[in-house]
Amino acid sequence: MALRVRLLLFVALPLTVLTVLAGAGIAWWRWDAARQPAVSDDIPAMDQAIAGALTAAGDQAAVAISGVLRVATCRIGPVREGGEFSRSADLYTDPGSEDDLISRIAGGLPASWQPRRRAAVGGNAAPMTATIGPGVRLSVRQLGPGWVTARARTGCTGGKQPAGSAPDSTGSPATEVVNGLLSAIAVPPKEVRRHRVTCPQGGSLATLAVLSQPTDSADLTNRLRTRLPGGARLFTSVSNRIAYRDGPVSVIVAASDDNTAVTVRHTTTC
Repeated sequence: MALRVRLLLFVALPLTVLTVLAGAGIAWWRWDAARQPAVSDDIPAMDQAIAGALTAAGDQAAVAISGVLRVATCRIGPVREGGEFSRSADLYTDPGSEDDLISRIAGGLPASWQPRRRAAVGGNAAPMTATIGPGVRLSVRQLGPGWVTARARTGCTGGKQPAGSAPDSTGSPATEVVNGLLSAIAVPPKEVRRHRVTCPQGGSLATLAVLSQPTDSADLTNRLRTRLPGGARLFTSVSNRIAYRDGPVSVIVAASDDNTAVTVRHTTTC
């Protein structure tokens, strides 16, 4: 065999082997990714958990939901990174009513979720936990006076955080309410988000969340009290926040975390 042929074989054979191995590795990676859990598989159970909690709460709180967020990093296997994801809802009631609200939620959930109250900690109402399906946990706990949160959280799973939904179109009832409240404090909107989950009996529960342009966020209750619809239930607050319920509609207006802007959340419940 000529020297040139031997040299070609010496180079070509290892390259062929490497190509085959690389192809097999890619095929295995795709197969392994396809069989791993994905957050998209858990979102229906997360939505069901949040919608169930808010439906059980009834009209005893003004409520708002958030989008799906990646809240922790974890490892699904030796070579694959995953995450834990959550969707949450805020519930605002009168201070002192938090325990009754959590009890109402626990009593209104399906027995198959195994809702149970835990020991109270730090003077707050006893929290509640439940399990929805094989991988989603629901927790409902008090965060502050009149403030309760419901959070549905996955275990370690794959996939990416879902993209946010497009905002409501101009002229919708939610947009008109939000714009009216912002105009009362003379500030335009800056960022707009919409979050939606499916209700247990059909239809949907949707929150329009708006962050204003920088503005003075002081004394929101007195500045906006006259903008409440007739017959709306205003929940008492010890914070710079106004939260009311008008039939199936909840509206929550609060100062941003740094007090330089105002957030308005309009939610149509189940």
